[in-house]
Amino acid sequence: MTRNTKPLVMVVDADAEIRQHCEQILEPAGFDVTSFADGAIALKALSEQKPDIILLEVEYPVVDGFSLCQELRSRESTADIPIIVITGIDDAESINHAYDLGATDLVAKPVAWAVLPHRIRCHLRAHKAFDDLRHAQRKTRALLDTVPDVMLRLGVDGVIREVVCGDSCHSDIRGTRAGEPLESFFPAEVAPKVREYILMALTDWKIQAYEYELDGGKRHCELRLIAQDDECVLAMVRDITDRKESAAKIHQLAFYDSLTGLPNRQQFIRDLRHAIEIGKRKVASMAVLFVDLDRLKRINDTFGHSVGERLLKSVAERLQNCIRAANRDARIGDEEPSTVGLARMGADEFGMVITDMNTEDQASLIATRITEALAAPFSFEGHELVITPSIGIALYPMDGDNVEDLLMNADAAMYRAKDSGRNTHRFYSDTMHMRSLQHLDLESALRKAIDDEAFRLHYQPKVDIKTWSVVGVEALLRWHHPERGWVSPEEFIPIAEDTGLIVPIGEWVIREACAQLKRWEGTALDISIAVNVSGKQFCSGEFRDVVLNIVSKADIKPQHLELEITESLLMSDVPETISVLQAFKTAGLRLSVDDFGTGYSCLAYLKKFPLDALKIDRSFVQGLHENQDDPAICASILAMARELGLKVIAEGVEVKAQLEFLEHHGCNEFQGFLYSKALPLDELEAFLRRGKTERVHANV
Repeated sequence: MTRNTKPLVMVVDADAEIRQHCEQILEPAGFDVTSFADGAIALKALSEQKPDIILLEVEYPVVDGFSLCQELRSRESTADIPIIVITGIDDAESINHAYDLGATDLVAKPVAWAVLPHRIRCHLRAHKAFDDLRHAQRKTRALLDTVPDVMLRLGVDGVIREVVCGDSCHSDIRGTRAGEPLESFFPAEVAPKVREYILMALTDWKIQAYEYELDGGKRHCELRLIAQDDECVLAMVRDITDRKESAAKIHQLAFYDSLTGLPNRQQFIRDLRHAIEIGKRKVASMAVLFVDLDRLKRINDTFGHSVGERLLKSVAERLQNCIRAANRDARIGDEEPSTVGLARMGADEFGMVITDMNTEDQASLIATRITEALAAPFSFEGHELVITPSIGIALYPMDGDNVEDLLMNADAAMYRAKDSGRNTHRFYSDTMHMRSLQHLDLESALRKAIDDEAFRLHYQPKVDIKTWSVVGVEALLRWHHPERGWVSPEEFIPIAEDTGLIVPIGEWVIREACAQLKRWEGTALDISIAVNVSGKQFCSGEFRDVVLNIVSKADIKPQHLELEITESLLMSDVPETISVLQAFKTAGLRLSVDDFGTGYSCLAYLKKFPLDALKIDRSFVQGLHENQDDPAICASILAMARELGLKVIAEGVEVKAQLEFLEHHGCNEFQGFLYSKALPLDELEAFLRRGKTERVHANV
C-alpha cells in the first residue's frame, strides 16, 4: 500500500452474500476489494497481487480456512499480511486453533458491518506501525554492525540486562550475555569502579565517563554511562587504543626531541613554568642551567651531520646518567631532595632545571658533574672526539621570577662562560662570591649570638575571629647584629638550618617562651605562646626529652605552650613523628600544623596525628581577594578541619576582605597586620593591658 492508493482487501468466503456485503460496505469506505469463493483460487491469485489485509472464511469445499491461514503464514510474501477470520464457529478450541495458525483477529457471524471498516483500518494502522518499527530496527541493526562500540544496559545491582554488539566489536566482547554480572565483561580491577559510576549516573543523571586499561596497558577503553531510569543505566564501551596511541604520538612529536628522546624547548618551558608556580607556593629556590656544546659546528663540518647527530645522542645519554646520579644523591641534610630535569633546547644546547634547592652550591655541583661527564672522548669511526660544555646558571627567584627572565639570564650566563674560556660554568650574578662571604660572616656571628644569648623574641597576637580578643601569641625569633642592626629572619634562619645551629637556637626559643609563660602566670596576661619547630630540631633525636625537660623545669601550665610543626615534617617519618607528638600530647602540650596547604598530607594521614589546630599558610590567605584558586583551597582546608575537629588559625591576614571570607567559612583565629604586627615584649604587654581590639597599623 502506498500513500496515494487505496488499501486492497482480499475477501475469501464461500458465501456470495458475504462477499457482496463486503464490497458494498468497504468500497464506499475507501477500500479496493477483490473477492474469491474458494481458498485454492485465492492462493493462485496471490502470485499476481498482494493485498494489504485478508478477510477469510474458515470453511471451503477444497481448502479449509485453517489450512489456508497456515499456508499464508508459511509464505514469505504473505507472512506479515494481517488476516481476519470470519467465522460462525464459537467453540474455544477452534478459536485458539485459528490464532495459533496465525490469525490476526476473528470476526463472528453475523458480521457487524458498520464496525468492519473501522476494524480493518485499525489493523492496517497497527500493521504499518509494526512494519515501520521493523524497518527502523533493521536500520539500527545495520548501523550498530558498523560501530565498534559495545552498548550495555546495566542494572543498579550490577547485572547486565542487555548487550548490543556490532560485528566490529572486539572478539572477546561477544561472549557476554544478559543476566550475567558486570564482572563477566569488565576486568576484576575495573568492575568496582564501574559499580561506583553506575551509582553516580543514577544519582545525578549526568553522563559519567571513565577510562580503563586492558592487557596490561596495551589496550585502552572508554566507558560512558547515562541513566535510563531509576534502576538502569545505558553504558557504551569504546576501544580507544588507537586514539590513545595517536595522541601519544602527537604529544611525542610536539614536545619531545626526535633525535635524543628528551623533552624539547616547548616542554621544558611548560615544566619550568609549572616548577615556578610550585616554587612560589613552597617559597623554594631553583636553578636553570643552559649547557651549550662548544664547537659542535666544527665537528659537523668535518665529519658530517650524521656523526654530529650520533655525538648529540651520546652527549644526551651522558647527561641523563649525570642527572640520574644527581637526583639520587642531591640530598642536603634531612630536607627533601632536589630534582633535576633535562631537555634539548636547540641544535647544540641542552637545558636543565633544578627544583627544591637548598643552596646555590647544588647548581654548581651539578654543573661540575656535567663538565666531568663530558670530559672523556667520544669514539666515532676510529676518531676520538672531544666536546666541552659552557654552562650558564640563573637562580630563582634572585635572577628572575618568570620563565622569560630565567631563560634569558641563563643564556647570558652561558655566554659569559664561553667568554671565560669555555668548559666551565658561570652564574648569572657575579655576586655569588660576595654572598658566600656574607654567609660565612653571618655563620660566625650566629655562633657568637648563641653564646651571648643575643636573640630576642617578638610576639604576634593570635586573635579570636569573632570577639577580636587576644587568645595567644606566636613567638618569632629576632636578631640584632652589633654592626648590621636587625637581620631579617629570612636571611639568618636558612644559614642556621644549613649549619645545624638551628638546634641550639630552637632550644633557646622554647626555654625563653616557657620562662615568659611562667612570668605571665597568674596575671591578666595569662595566655598561650606558640613556638615554631625546625625540621632539624625535631629530628635531632633528643628533641622530645629536651622539650619535656624544659617544660618540667619551668613549671608552667603545659597547655599554654603550643608547638607548630610544618606539614612536610609531619610526613617525613610518620611512625616516629606520631610517637613524639603523642608524648607531647600526653604531657598536655598543644600541637598545630604550620603552613598547612603547602605540603602533601591528606585527610587519612592527618587523622593519625594528635593535633589541636591547623594554620593556613599566608600564601593562600594573601590570595583570597586576588585569585579564584586560593578561596577554594582555604574553604577546603576549613571544611576538612571541621571534619577532624581541629581549630583553624589563618596567618598573614592584612585586609578586611580576607577576614570576612575566613569568618564566613568558620575560621577560629587569625593573626596578621590587620590586627597587629609582631611586637617586642614591652610593647606587647602594654598593648594587651590596654585591651585594644582595633587594628594596629604595621610600619613595614
